[in-house]
Amino acid sequence: MRLPLLLALAFTAFCGLAHAHPLPEIPIHASFDGQGGLSFRTEVDPRCFEPDPNVAPSVTKADFALTPAAQQAQWKTQASEHIRKTVRFLLDGAPPLEPVFEWTFTTHENVPLASDDDVVVLTGTASVKLPHAATGFSIEATKAGQLSVILRNVVRGTALERFQVLFPGETSYVLDLKTWQPRTPPPAVIEAKDDEPAAAPAPAPEASGGSPNDRNMLLMLSGVALVVAFFVLRAKRKQA
Repeated sequence: MRLPLLLALAFTAFCGLAHAHPLPEIPIHASFDGQGGLSFRTEVDPRCFEPDPNVAPSVTKADFALTPAAQQAQWKTQASEHIRKTVRFLLDGAPPLEPVFEWTFTTHENVPLASDDDVVVLTGTASVKLPHAATGFSIEATKAGQLSVILRNVVRGTALERFQVLFPGETSYVLDLKTWQPRTPPPAVIEAKDDEPAAAPAPAPEASGGSPNDRNMLLMLSGVALVVAFFVLRAKRKQA
């Protein structure tokens, strides 16, 4: 294989990774009306139903136009099962909630599909009535899931400043249903003193070891670099 062709293949592989969609996450929007009403909104990417969501291609509006009705109905069933397995809606003083979601096809953030290249997701909504005995609300990202879950609480139309990114096996803070504030403070921010050198910041959970996309890119580029180096060295030896 000639070197120019090898470099062209490496460039093609790099471009493919650069345009890959990020790993899907599961957002949970919990809206409290302050009178015992609670509504949820979430979204599930169809890639979540694939063996490896990280490498599965996104479904676009153009793709969706060719998707049979039976497949769309199956996705809705899979989305309900996916949320049921990966997220638990917990109450202090009362049994866990089991919201029943209704699904529609939109793009991210519940925005209607418009362009052919819009990414299609299933947006689910559900409403429940909080039991009088409930004193606190939280969610758990179960160990059965593979993706992170993002919790955003909204009280009487105002989003709380604090939100959480949960990884499988983690539980969110508890929202007090009387004060409408988290019962536990957020993690403290560690600041270096003026007379001490600043410590290197700890990597965020997402960055520990790199995301799957980053690792895939590094592995591919490392492999390509080794192959290129091999052929360059062989060419130099032939010329010597």
